[in-house]
Amino acid sequence: MKFTVNNLKWCIEYVSADSISMNNNNGLFLGLTEYDSQHISIRSGLTKEMTRQTVVHELCHCFLFSYGITCDWYDEEQVCNFFGSHADMIIGIADKFMKGS
Repeated sequence: MKFTVNNLKWCIEYVSADSISMNNNNGLFLGLTEYDSQHISIRSGLTKEMTRQTVVHELCHCFLFSYGITCDWYDEEQVCNFFGSHADMIIGIADKFMKGS
C-alpha cells in the first residue's frame, strides 16, 4: 500500500517472517521502517491485534522521520503533542492497511 507523509511517498507491505529484514543479528522484528527507501515492512503471520499494534508503531516512526524529528528532540509532552497532531492520519493509514489484509 502506498501513502504520502509530508510530501514523501511511502510504501507499507507484509514481509515473510523468514525474510532477512525480519531476522538479523539484532533479533526478530515485528516491523521495520526504513527512511532511506521510505518503506515499512510488517512481519506476516502475526495475530490481527499484534499486526495492528505493529503497523501503528511503525507509522509513528514513519511520521517522525518524515517531519525530521530525531530522538534527541522530544520529551513526553512533545511526543503527546506530535501524536495529537498526527494521530488521525496515522490511524487512518493503519485502518486502510488492515482492511486490505
